[in-house]
Parts: sequence; C-alpha cells; structure tokens
Amino acid sequence: MADHPPAAEAAETTAVATAVTTAAVAAVADGLDGAWSEALEPLLRTASGGVSLGHGWDLERERDHWRRAAEGRTEHLSVRIHDDEVLVGPRWVPDTDAGCAGCAEVRARVAVTHPLVADLTEPCSRPAPRRPALLPMLTAAAEHLAERPLRPGELYAVGRRTVRRHRVVRAFDCPVCAPAPAAREAAGPVPSPLPPPLPEPLVLRDRPASPQDPVRGTGGSRLLRPGALREKLVDPRFGPVLEVVRESRAPFAMSMAAALESIAMGYGRAFTFAEAEPVAILEAYERMAGFPHAAPVLTDLAHRDIRDIALDPRTLGRYTPEQLAHPSCRVMPSDLDTPMDWVWGHDLDTGEPLLVPADIGFYQYDYRYRKDRWAARAEGAAPRRHFFHESSSGCALGSSLEEAALHSLLELAERDAFLISWHRALPLPSIDPATVTDPVSRRLLALVESRGFDVHLLVATQDIGVPVVWALGVNRTGGFPATFSAAGSGIRPESVVRAALWELGQIVTDPVEWSRAEAEAMLDDPWRIEVLDDHLRLYTLPERRDRVTTVLGGPRIALADAFPGWPETLERAAAGDVRGALEYVRGLYAAAGLDRIVLVDQTTRDHADLGTAVAKAVVPGILPMCFGHAHQRLVGLPRLTSALVGTPSEHGSAPFDPHPFP
Repeated sequence: MADHPPAAEAAETTAVATAVTTAAVAAVADGLDGAWSEALEPLLRTASGGVSLGHGWDLERERDHWRRAAEGRTEHLSVRIHDDEVLVGPRWVPDTDAGCAGCAEVRARVAVTHPLVADLTEPCSRPAPRRPALLPMLTAAAEHLAERPLRPGELYAVGRRTVRRHRVVRAFDCPVCAPAPAAREAAGPVPSPLPPPLPEPLVLRDRPASPQDPVRGTGGSRLLRPGALREKLVDPRFGPVLEVVRESRAPFAMSMAAALESIAMGYGRAFTFAEAEPVAILEAYERMAGFPHAAPVLTDLAHRDIRDIALDPRTLGRYTPEQLAHPSCRVMPSDLDTPMDWVWGHDLDTGEPLLVPADIGFYQYDYRYRKDRWAARAEGAAPRRHFFHESSSGCALGSSLEEAALHSLLELAERDAFLISWHRALPLPSIDPATVTDPVSRRLLALVESRGFDVHLLVATQDIGVPVVWALGVNRTGGFPATFSAAGSGIRPESVVRAALWELGQIVTDPVEWSRAEAEAMLDDPWRIEVLDDHLRLYTLPERRDRVTTVLGGPRIALADAFPGWPETLERAAAGDVRGALEYVRGLYAAAGLDRIVLVDQTTRDHADLGTAVAKAVVPGILPMCFGHAHQRLVGLPRLTSALVGTPSEHGSAPFDPHPFP
C-alpha cells in the first residue's frame, strides 16, 4: 500500500459511508481514506451497531454519532485514529453503564491533569497518522476483536507495539452522553420564595436491611466481594480508580485507592488485603462526591432574600472576630446580607426542599472554581475561598440514600460527642479492656500496647444517644509521642470499639515524621494549628499530656454496661428496614434538641451506576468537626454553651483549646 504523507492523505480523504456485510452496521469514516475501513473489516462484519472512524478527538463529531445511536436505540463503536495509536471503542450499549468515547476522553484527560481537561471542545490536534505505522496492528486487532468481541464499555487501545483492553464506565461529566450540567447561576434578583420549579419533595423509601446488619441494605454485600470493584472500576489509564496501593508499613492490611475526582485517597483497613481493598475504593468514591459536580448551584444570593426557603447560616456555628482577622484564617466574613452560593437539600422531617450554603453542602466547594474546578487546581496551593471551613464529617456512602443518610448521622454523632467531651474536660466512663472479647479488637489492643501505649476506651456519648467510643492511647513512659486519640461510632458496642481501635492502631504504628521542635512551635501559639495533622501533633507533646488526660479517672465499667439497650432497641424499632433505623436515629437527634436535619444528596451518575448513593446531613446546632484553630466554628451553639456549665471551660471563650481529633 502506498505511503501517503499527512497533507496528501488529508486532501484526498472525504467522509464516506462504507457498506459492510451486516446491514445494521454503517461505518462512517470522517476525514480518512478507505484503507482504515478496510483494516477494520473483520470487526465491522461482526459489529452489532454503528461504527464511526475519525482522526483524533472531535467533540461535535462524537456527539453527532452518539446522538444518532441513542435516538435509534442502537449500539455504537467509535474508532479514533491518532498518530501513535488507535482507540477502538468503548463499545457503547444503551441502558447500561458502558462509557462512550466522551467518557473515555474526559477520564483520560483527568488522569494526567491534561491542560485541556476543562475544555473538551478543543480537539486533540496531532499530526495525521501515517498509514503503514499502524495499519498492520489495526488489522490484527480487528481480527482479534472479531473473535473476542468487546464487552459493553470496553475499549481496545492499539499502539505500534502494544495493545491493551480497558474498561470505561460512564462519567458524570462526559460531554457526550451525560445530561447537560445543571445551571450554576441565578438570573438577576431572586424573589422569595423562589418561583417554580423547585426540587421535588424527598420521599424516603423502605429499604430491607441485611440480616447481619440492620443499618446496611441487602445490596451492599456485592460491592465488598473480593475483586468485584477492582474488575469494574480500577484502570491505570481511564480510572475512575487509577490504582489501589497496599501500605507496607502498617501492621495490618491497609489499602489506599486513588480515584480521579477525589482530592484524597480512600483508605481501607482489615486483616486481609482482599477485605481492605473494596473499603478503600468505596471511601474514595465517597470523597469524590464532595464537589457539586452535577448538582445545581444558586450563586450570589443573600440569605435575607431567600430566607423562606434557606437554612439560616448562623445556626451552623460562627467564628469570632479574632478568628476572622487572623492571617491563618481561610474563610471570608459573612452575615445575612452577604451574597453567597447555595445548594439544595431536603428537610428530613417534612421532605421539603431547603437551600444550604454551598460550602456546607459540599465540603470541597470553592468560590474560585465554582464553574471550573480544574482551572483552580492548576493554580496550585492558592488558599481556598469560602464562607465556612468544612470537612468531610457527615458525608457517607450507602447502597441507598436512606442508608447513606443513616451513616451520615452516625458519623456526625461521633464527631459531636468527641468535641463536647473534649471541651467539657471532665472524666468519662472507661470500658474495662478485659471485657472486650471481639477477636479483632483483642489483637488491636495488643498491637497498640506493644507500641508502649496504655489504651483507654472512653464512653464519649453525650445527649445524642448513639454509642461513641474515644480510644485514647497514652505513652506509659510519659515521653514523646505522649498521646494519640481516635473515635468510633455505630450501633453494636463491640463494633464501635473495633472501629476506634482500627484508627488508633494505624496512628500509633505510623512513623513519626515530624520533630518535637515542629510541634513545640504550637505550644504557646495555638494559631499555628492550621491543618488536620497539626491537631494530632500538638498532643504528642508531653507538655500537653495533662490537657488530654483530664478525661481519665471516670468509673470503670464492662462493655456490656457501657451502652444499655444497644443494638436491641434500634433493631426492634427498625423492624428489618434501613429506613426504620434512620427514623430511630433521627429521633435520638430530636431528643437532644436537634430537630432539624437537612439532607444534601451528593450522588452523581458515577455513584448511581455503581448502585450507591452519597449524602451529607446538615444539622443546625451540632458541633462541626473543623481543622485549624482559626476555623473552629463554635460561636452561637446553645448545646455547647449548656454542656460547658459547671466545667473548667465554662468561663472560657471560643475557640477554646484545639481538639486532638486526627
């Protein structure tokens, strides 16, 4: 076959329809001569839908071909020819989670932080391919695929020396097959209440619970089957999980999953890597939901103008003037007349839609990149701009929205109980380790103790009646590192203890990668505590040991007596349904005076395709878990004020002593 230089080849080619033996298949070659179609003939003969061929990436071309396939309810296979490889697929199939060519393109660009990741209208303009370089490999690949067809969502990358199959799942921000992004701007002055259409009311549904766990649905176990998520989601080129790494320094199996849209890795801990890996992947998926990728955002609205359908931001805790003025503070002052951005949640009691501040509903929200998150990430370490410093606390993933909401509330109760216990600085009841019989917990206790720490399992539950344990490790020599803290919550006392010990076990066995001098700089100046790690490091100093151990000295009790009625009371109330368990826990919040819970649905198409949902519960009056001394949001919380009466902190002032939560 004659070798055509790129310019000559481009000049002689036109878009043609290539007839093939299967009448249902139309191969459309865009800007390429017939040699490419001929090379693909074995594949075309066996294809069960439309096949399009084109040079490089072209968004409008891919949209046009995909739209025709979607309207005709037929499969489609896009073949994109570059100078160094040919991408065959993915094979798009209607009514499946199979990704299309757009899904593959956006995922590939995100994986390498491509400079054009935010603008897929820009074509990848590489030199036109020289036919002899790739045609032999493409012919062989077509023959192979005729014998071993692509599965839905599979892609075949054909290079000059290598070929590889990849699985591409749908991407929530695909410019081809995903729904158009929700509007992020409010048009002009907005009347209160907002005119329709408003979001539909939230309707909670019955969700049969697993026979083994009343707070988990029956569908969740399939995701934890060893290897299931790896096969479906892990791919080093297209993701959405690029890799799962095994931590070699941990004394137990610990896996870390890196997902494309997650700002931090997901972690899984267990005694085998087969058990740890799916937990890490699911946590990465939970963290991926922290930005409103698909949710509508109403921008630049003052609460005073939308007060009838918006949560009062003052009820979420406020900052002191000293905090807002400090150089380490990364939040902007605000009041009820300050224009800010909002997202929709739903009142868990009435189901009615209610707006919450965007950086509360989605903790990764940043006013710098509310329209283009990739452009802001390219700026590097520039400080975020927001009105609330929020963490992932209260974000949870489940097999349904009801399950996610339930675990969101369990986590919020844990953080709230830990913070109230810390600020009260009074002795807490302590669980006798000898009464802990769970084999996993016994091994974790032995692990922590072998590192030179005495373990104190403190009953931290406050007015929200959810079981919470503060696991406190105290260096028995009195030296450095002096103390480490962790916490756990749940419905079964033994699992609550285990969760806290998993966390503590990892912390005490991690290498101390900072010097005492670094931590000592924070001793006399708590404003130097700016990030999460600073909280942990401060309390490794022996000079701060006495502040932590103020919670010791309470009555010693058996585990069986620590949380009376758990889990039996919840199990009876739940009656085998996750929704019933959610209603019961919501009642515990109401009994503590927290009678308004707003649920923000963070689920994207990626999560729904996996059979999961992600939610964040926003609870006015609860103590938020924040990091950095300037970001402790503790003003205007009546429950905290009441809890401090009669304690050493009663006459102190916010932001109080920095907490030791890791």
